[in-house]
Amino acid sequence: MEKLKWGIVSSGKICHDFVNALNDPSGPAAAGNTVVAVAARQLDRAKTFAENHKIPKFYGSYEELAKDGNVEVVYIGNTTGQHYDVCKMMLEAGKHILCEKSLTTSISLTKELFELAASKKLFLMEAVWSNFFPTYKELKKLISAGHVGEVTRLEASFGIRISGVLRLTSKELGGGASFDLGIYVINIARLVFGGEQPEEVIARGGLYPSGADSDWDVILVFSGGRRAVLKCSSKFELDNTARVTGTEGCIEIPDPFHCPTSFKSSLGHEFTIQLPNQAEHKYNFVNSEGLAYECAAVSEAIRAGKLQCEEYTTEDCLYNTRLVEEINKQIGV
Repeated sequence: MEKLKWGIVSSGKICHDFVNALNDPSGPAAAGNTVVAVAARQLDRAKTFAENHKIPKFYGSYEELAKDGNVEVVYIGNTTGQHYDVCKMMLEAGKHILCEKSLTTSISLTKELFELAASKKLFLMEAVWSNFFPTYKELKKLISAGHVGEVTRLEASFGIRISGVLRLTSKELGGGASFDLGIYVINIARLVFGGEQPEEVIARGGLYPSGADSDWDVILVFSGGRRAVLKCSSKFELDNTARVTGTEGCIEIPDPFHCPTSFKSSLGHEFTIQLPNQAEHKYNFVNSEGLAYECAAVSEAIRAGKLQCEEYTTEDCLYNTRLVEEINKQIGV
């Protein structure tokens, strides 16, 4: 099997982790994928990244990467505020795309990109990696099978003290707790409640001086009074766990709930995985080894001629983006 050829947009920490996971020979992505180029806004940073990861080509602009005919798919890991422009450029250049969340800063821009990708028959996905973890797949299967009965409540929180990171606090850069952290608690709510639209969204939160959101508490009310109680913060540490409560029992997902290696239910079901463990370099973020699951699924979908992955579809992205937009509206972003 010929390997799918990736280009990397940006040379930051998450891009390091993605390439490190892709290349791990013990993971599911290495056999079918290879990185052939990287681009950064500063040529010396792209060169250093390329040397560290043994990437043959490096560029000092994203435009040069877009023109590289050897690149079939790009991983975009720059700041959220740049995603729309870079995604549009890459789609116009005929590249498939896996773009870090959030895909854009609004539902209208997100729809526009998906329409452009569809018109060109190109794959485009927001990189919500949680859904590709074997743990999330098992969780979804258990809930669908009625393991805990009818789900009546979800509690999920994600909070990390990272208010000193400019890309998270600057509205101009596309920052905000919703785009970086809140997306994960919203995403698990969609999974747990089977994609059902909430009947009511109640949000309260705080803002940074730039106008980007810093933290919030949200209640999603579903049919029959079922609720998701969600919290996120880039100012305070939270539990970073999730609890699914049903009429017959509950499921506890430990920290970090968004990329877990285990969970257990009150009915005696336990599920544990071992992450790939032969990466060449250290990771920047917890359980980034699991990025290989997402990469492998994307490459499999592209080879099959699909425009999305079943684990995280276009509609999943639009659902999450609509809720982020509604939450931000209510708290004054």
